[in-house]
Amino acid sequence: MSGEQKSSSTDLWSSSFEAEDMRERVFGLRTALLRSSPVMGVFDRIKRNERILATAQAGFGLGWMLFFLFAPLLYIVTLSFWQRGAGGVIIQEFTLSNYEFILTQNVELASLTFKNLYLTILFQSVKYGVFVTIGTLLLGYVPAYFLGRTVSKWKAAFLLLVVLPFWVPLIIRYYAWILVLGNKGLLVSMLGWFGIEIGGFLYTEMAVISGLTQALLPFMILPIYNSVNEIDSSLIESAKTMGATPLRTFYEVTLPLTMPGISAGVILVFILSVGSYMAPALLGAPSNTMVANLIESTFGQNLNWPLASAMGVVYLLVLFTIISVFNRFVGLDDVFGGDAE
Repeated sequence: MSGEQKSSSTDLWSSSFEAEDMRERVFGLRTALLRSSPVMGVFDRIKRNERILATAQAGFGLGWMLFFLFAPLLYIVTLSFWQRGAGGVIIQEFTLSNYEFILTQNVELASLTFKNLYLTILFQSVKYGVFVTIGTLLLGYVPAYFLGRTVSKWKAAFLLLVVLPFWVPLIIRYYAWILVLGNKGLLVSMLGWFGIEIGGFLYTEMAVISGLTQALLPFMILPIYNSVNEIDSSLIESAKTMGATPLRTFYEVTLPLTMPGISAGVILVFILSVGSYMAPALLGAPSNTMVANLIESTFGQNLNWPLASAMGVVYLLVLFTIISVFNRFVGLDDVFGGDAE
């Protein structure tokens, strides 16, 4: 071994020794810190008081959620009162021009012609949300009721079928709908067997609503199933013993007891469907654009972040208003157990 090689080997061994020594010092310092009286005292107090431990655990999770919910939301609200400059530069000067633009653009009040692009798309999004919510309720109630009342040994397998769509990425499911609803798709072929010639259903309002209904159906089934599963069977049997017909028993006993599940499913499906982005982008035509698509194009393509933020704020206010009206008639405290002791 040459002298240069010996010197290099010695330097490498020396560096390794110093690194190992540094790690031992850091480990010792950390151990000493964790075993210090103040730190051990805090841990002992937490162990002795379960309430503090539970509060600390819940507080961390809630704090994490609230921070990442309200911090971006606060920035979005602030951004909506600024304006876009040349090249997408944001000018930090207070203005209401974004709200004025999206709320009064092309409105013709005298002739009663409603041509406001943003509000038209927002209304269309709410309309799709209502249709999807009604569709999932009609399609989901009976399976949910069956799952909640059955004592079959296959119950777990049936529930697995309900959640099975969650295993498939949403984009794959929507692309599958393209194959089903296309001009030469499965649905057109099946109608052709019965002599019905039609050009396909893709890029239509029906395609968007059908895709959303399929994607969001589990969000309606599972809350209703949970409500049906908690019904005391003796109540239904008592109604039947007192002479109530099956239809009357369902209307006066079963349906009221499943209202919390129905309300929870309605809220979940409506919020998710109104804010949908992928379904109208893949299954719909430009005329089927929803509010999420409009906001995304304003953000990403037009680089007008203040205007897109104002659109988002108006969308949230409309959604909050609708949910508040729904809460006035249904009572979300009862739905989510807010009055439970």
